[in-house]
Amino acid sequence: MNDFGRPRRQRIVVDGMHLPEPSDARVVVWEDRRIVWVGTDPRQAPPVEQTIALPGAWITPGFVDAHVHGTATGLTLDGVDLSSSTSAHDVIDRVRAFAADRDDDPIVGSGWEEHGWQTAVPPSAEQLASAAPGRRVLLDRIDGHSCLVDPQTLAQIGGDDGGIDRDDADRPTGWLREAAAGRARAYIWERLPAARLSRARHAAAAHAAGLGITGMHEMGNPALSSLDDAVAWSTGDWPVEVIAWWADIDPSVALTHRLRPGGDLFLDGAIGSRTAAVTGGYRDGPDLGGLFFSDSEVVDFFVRCTRAGVGGGVHAIGDAAIEQAVAGVERAADEVGLTAVRACRHRIEHVELPRPGHARRMAAMGIVASMQPAFDAVWGGPSGLYASRFGRDAAMVSNPFSDFVAAGCSLAFGSDSAVTPMAPWAGVLAATAHRGGYSISRRAALVAATLGGHHVARQEGVGPLRPGYRADLAVWDGDPMAGALETPPRCLTTMVAGVVTNSSHRDS
Repeated sequence: MNDFGRPRRQRIVVDGMHLPEPSDARVVVWEDRRIVWVGTDPRQAPPVEQTIALPGAWITPGFVDAHVHGTATGLTLDGVDLSSSTSAHDVIDRVRAFAADRDDDPIVGSGWEEHGWQTAVPPSAEQLASAAPGRRVLLDRIDGHSCLVDPQTLAQIGGDDGGIDRDDADRPTGWLREAAAGRARAYIWERLPAARLSRARHAAAAHAAGLGITGMHEMGNPALSSLDDAVAWSTGDWPVEVIAWWADIDPSVALTHRLRPGGDLFLDGAIGSRTAAVTGGYRDGPDLGGLFFSDSEVVDFFVRCTRAGVGGGVHAIGDAAIEQAVAGVERAADEVGLTAVRACRHRIEHVELPRPGHARRMAAMGIVASMQPAFDAVWGGPSGLYASRFGRDAAMVSNPFSDFVAAGCSLAFGSDSAVTPMAPWAGVLAATAHRGGYSISRRAALVAATLGGHHVARQEGVGPLRPGYRADLAVWDGDPMAGALETPPRCLTTMVAGVVTNSSHRDS
């Protein structure tokens, strides 16, 4: 980390700057943690002790990835990457090659997706065992709501809650969904060395900083990680600011550990695993969806969060789950007051299949839509995953970004990494090119991707590039607001609270 001798007064001078609000400023001066001057002419800037001159560069506020599974992201960077796998045989080949090259046990991988394979059947537990003899293996599906495991792990998880896939002879195949997948992950996580987990966290944070990300919202969930992992993110020293959430229906669990309550608290599952709660069912296979909590439990969650004066978050993908979340906040407002509810800025994660009127009702309650634009880019459109699951008409109106903007509902953009990669500019562009026509402007998308995370976290004095605000920013090698951006700009510098956390430039 290069801190340029903090707390001296310093400045960055570039050829151009684009802010979420119109500006032609080209110079930022900061002292210690705060911006003290922003302008267009370096000659008018206050005296400084050091200048970073970056001709041809452009400055934006730093990105905030409002939905990340950081340790899983780091494990993916260091594990078996299945994101481009084309078949069950391809998955097995990649596991076999990884096992031959590394002595890891357990072996962890992620990113496989049977949708689009010629034969949409993933490998079996026995095939994984043959590819990595004697090793425990867990391979997460791309959505994180189901996984594949080896026979040893399969034998350890127990239970028969419908989440264990079975063949025609009623034998477990090794494909696990929701609660069963959560038990398998808990078994595997307990066997991952602490040093390996720590290495994964640091790899994910450094990767984020290199992308111009200054903040991450870590979405801890007992089905995906552990409470200890969430605490480690909350208390660790990272090159980006990390705000950690913990998904427990009892908000006091998170608050006791100084975490944010809820976040990725599953009210339903995922579309890819057919576990999202949708009213019309699935057209291409069994409907395995349903609500994970009762209406009264969801209302109580939001009531308790509001009384504690904190924003709570829930994961809701299908329209039935979104309705449960919105109605839960509305009923909480009836009980504790609309003003108190709006002040908390509760959040709903994903919001992929809202009903007409949901955006308006969310805006009325001050609920923030925490969305992932890459989902529409990867799975939307007339022939993508959404169309396969629900039909073309439903697919084209999924993830309707412009509906939320038109309703006055605040947006916070994230990646859900490792579901889709941390790629903030790709997310901005995806929001401007919605597959069904629900696009928003690049400026509005940049606001959601940079300031939205600060807004939903109720952070004051952070975000915009203005005097008095914390010096969080990213510097790019070109104008990110002009042209088609077929190649995303390269991040030259990332700064958090006046400290340079990523740099590929030479200062003068």
